[in-house]
Amino acid sequence: MRLLSLLLIMGFIGADDSSALSKASAALNAGLFEDALKHISVAQKEDPKNAEMHRMKAFLHEALDDPKNALESWKACLKHSKDKNIRREAKIHIKNLMEEM
Repeated sequence: MRLLSLLLIMGFIGADDSSALSKASAALNAGLFEDALKHISVAQKEDPKNAEMHRMKAFLHEALDDPKNALESWKACLKHSKDKNIRREAKIHIKNLMEEM
């Protein structure tokens, strides 16, 4: 497990600036949620209509117990996704988050 974490971190450090979403994914896999959010912010500037990026951001906010921002991210994911499974997933999360608030 330690080796896997080390490999993920090394991949994270070695990634180039043009792959902010890849860096966010690597940070997420390493459990570095705050770092992943920082990279998501960069990815959002690069491609603000990327539904997968909004989905990852929503999951991160949920993991960090930030329902308000998770809800906002799920709504953006729903708005920008054309994939029916992702849209259904976003609707479920939106409903659950709104019930909790």
